[in-house]
Amino acid sequence: MSGTAAAATVIKIEGIVEQSDNRTQAILSWRRSATVDLRVEQDEQQRYLVLNGQRQSQMQLQHPASPTYPHLQLLLDWLANKPWQRLLQIGLGGGEFNRVLAARWPDCQVVTVEQEPLIIEAYQQFFRPQPHPNETLICADAMTFARDALVQPQRFEVIFIDIYPWPEQWQALMLALLQLRAENNWFCINLPAEPPAQWQQFWQQQPVKLVCYNVPGYLNQLWLGG
Repeated sequence: MSGTAAAATVIKIEGIVEQSDNRTQAILSWRRSATVDLRVEQDEQQRYLVLNGQRQSQMQLQHPASPTYPHLQLLLDWLANKPWQRLLQIGLGGGEFNRVLAARWPDCQVVTVEQEPLIIEAYQQFFRPQPHPNETLICADAMTFARDALVQPQRFEVIFIDIYPWPEQWQALMLALLQLRAENNWFCINLPAEPPAQWQQFWQQQPVKLVCYNVPGYLNQLWLGG
């Protein structure tokens, strides 16, 4: 380790000053709502979505459709040989999953439900260089969407739940989403940490049987099944 202090770069964008060592980092956008503090940051190689002080997603500037998180790569490998036409995603984040879907499955329909409008706006402005031609973004609470979708009705071969923080009323939400499955279907959940209480008991009573995949180096758990 060198005893010489690293040079610091100060960047000022839209009245915001950010100081970082060894690399240039800029804040491209900083917006707040009653429940969300959202920043879009960027260094020389990547762009980041920072939600309430925590980095939730990132995008490689030179390869925006390349997955950067191991749990997403695991999910993509798992889906690679499965036939599907319609996918429902609950939770958007920085849209990393959407970018990969646009590149690999451009002919399939992708419906993403996100309840925070600032996240959708940030995704559209900063994290969607190549929109999915069959992508639908819906700003709604997940439970409200699920109830409305049952009436229409809408069915999906793949349902991917990627919510942070994990909802307290998760059992009611899972039951509603399970009813949106197509005849041939796969159910995917990215848990941000250890399963909540009653998790095993709940899934033992459901028609979908999930298998847990741990993500090395991360607290995330992927639960996949069909």
